Amino acid sequence: MIRRICRCAVVICLAVIAALAYSTQQAQAMEKDVVFIKAFYPLDEPRFHCIDIPGHRDRVRTSAALSVHTCKEGIWNLDEHFDPAAVKKGMLRMPEYGLCVAAASAADGAKLMLKKCDGTALQDWRFENYRLSLKAHPEKCITIGPEPSRLTRGGRRLPSRHMARSLALGACSEDALERQLWRLEKPMKRTGSIMPFRKSE
Repeated sequence: MIRRICRCAVVICLAVIAALAYSTQQAQAMEKDVVFIKAFYPLDEPRFHCIDIPGHRDRVRTSAALSVHTCKEGIWNLDEHFDPAAVKKGMLRMPEYGLCVAAASAADGAKLMLKKCDGTALQDWRFENYRLSLKAHPEKCITIGPEPSRLTRGGRRLPSRHMARSLALGACSEDALERQLWRLEKPMKRTGSIMPFRKSE
């Protein structure tokens, strides 16, 4: 009887270890298949901005307009993950939510929202020369707002001091160039979140 119990315990332990190993491998595989859409220039945030859904974890608001936020390195960041294979096909798809970035319209200042992926003109993008523009309106680019970055709600109470700015569709132009260039970059593997840079005196 004791031997049988011991055998069962060993089997259960092995099953748990196998499940944990599989979960780790699955998480690593998923991590390899996602990227941040990161601003090419730091602007006023040395840690750089990434396209982000407002909110955090279970408070993420997928119905809200997208913004840019301090890139979430070393912390929970599923609300900044994009599928690089989908980007090549013209879709800015966020795999955690199964939704795609769509412009509310083709007008300057149009908000960027998450919608069901359907390939319509307002969610069909071209990533070329570091710009993200609508294929049907190549003169319209995803643009970070010109205003200074502001502390997020969490940034006001947490030592990470995360920053955010608005994001919208805008006319592709040399004047807005620094706010219209992007790069696809895998989340960095860090053991902790990046703390604010101290400005030199």
